[in-house]
Amino acid sequence: MRPAVCRTSILGPLVLLWLSLMEPRASSQAAMSTILTNGPVSNRLNIVVLSEGYTTGDLGRFPVDATNAINGLLSHSPLQEYRSYCNAFAISVPSNQSGSDHPSSAVFRDTYFNSTYDSSSDYITTIPPNFADSNYSHGQGKVDALLQTFVPRYHLPILLVNDPVPGGSDGFDHTAISYSSTNDPTFEILTHETGHVLANLGDEYTNAYPGFPDTEEPNTTQETRPDFIKWTAWINMNTTPIPTPATAPYRSVIGLFQGAHYHPTNWYRPKLDCTMKSLSPPFCEVCSEALVLSIYQRVRPIDSFVPATTNLSVSSPQAVAFSLTVLQPATHDLSVQWRTNGAAVARETNLTFNLLPQSLGDGTHSVSAVVRDNTTLVRTDPTNLLSQTITWTLVVNLPYLQLDSPLWLAGGQFAFRVSGQAPQSFSLQASSNVVNWVPLLTHSLAGGQFWYTNAGASSVPKQFFRAVTPP
Repeated sequence: MRPAVCRTSILGPLVLLWLSLMEPRASSQAAMSTILTNGPVSNRLNIVVLSEGYTTGDLGRFPVDATNAINGLLSHSPLQEYRSYCNAFAISVPSNQSGSDHPSSAVFRDTYFNSTYDSSSDYITTIPPNFADSNYSHGQGKVDALLQTFVPRYHLPILLVNDPVPGGSDGFDHTAISYSSTNDPTFEILTHETGHVLANLGDEYTNAYPGFPDTEEPNTTQETRPDFIKWTAWINMNTTPIPTPATAPYRSVIGLFQGAHYHPTNWYRPKLDCTMKSLSPPFCEVCSEALVLSIYQRVRPIDSFVPATTNLSVSSPQAVAFSLTVLQPATHDLSVQWRTNGAAVARETNLTFNLLPQSLGDGTHSVSAVVRDNTTLVRTDPTNLLSQTITWTLVVNLPYLQLDSPLWLAGGQFAFRVSGQAPQSFSLQASSNVVNWVPLLTHSLAGGQFWYTNAGASSVPKQFFRAVTPP
């Protein structure tokens, strides 16, 4: 549901001007607590519940009410599937009186955000600027100030109204606010309003709303050409008529059902019933898809990666270890594919990957990890939101050593040359069985070479040598 907004002020013009120039500040009595934490606010969908109409005596139960609201909201699919992508916080601030204004019953309460139900149906709930008070600083300004103080990286603010009458709205002027009465035990109103705020879903109501903008949303359209319907990927064109009859055989399918966006005709919705139409049913497939995409607009599937720097200089033959930390939905895992120089590495689909630099050779190379959510909840992802790629650039310059130019010298001595690259020196080792190696010396190359002389070599029946660089 979306509120109709009247800009008429009930305040005198001089008072209104002075108040509108005041910068709203967060109340010094406000406090924040954590309801749900799943990771850093920098990569989570951050939900904030604010108290409205809770007196100082009422605030003791606000954390419980806020927790119930979060649990109720996140029990609805597809939000339930992505609960681990969410953090939730509660900001408590006292009101002077409990409840909210009900102009239709001449009931007015002194509350912190000055919330009010609409004057006709006593259902839509808003805060200033609204039909009763056009001053931003009396309502929305206070919300904004609290959010900036406590959770500036918020995504979904919820104003929980301590009033027994169910009601709500999704705010106005594109403000990301959902309202809900505490007398909504399944939080269906809150879930509906969240669809508006997070995914810009439209109401699928058919009752007239004069003056409502004729702007299509992900779940509403005026298009009737089958190939141009925005949710055509969900429609079985072989069995589903377009438009689709609102009859029992098509109750469970996605089609093109007439009636949406406050129009009984010439506007269409994807399914016979949905949370955006009747509250009680779940979100339809098209709305669920939009919600999942909206989550991935705010949260990326890769939480962290190692190495943390994506530009590496490799000068050791030791394996380079790569790893990912990713988010995981409730019922399925994200897919992972490692690539080198753009080519998929066979069977490398885990969160870790060990690379031997010599398999690439000297030069500039790339290692990539492609993570994707292959959820069946999404069929159309035009901007590839469900996928994320991390790419490392490796400049490989491996040391190499060779033993050459063997010489017998006078007095039973034996000499040979060590040549190649060893920026950090090398160790020369000897063995009689190529199993057990004994270090002879550690030295650096001069001009790319080093000559080694072994006295008494003629008395040793068999000996092997090798040169290695330090790890």
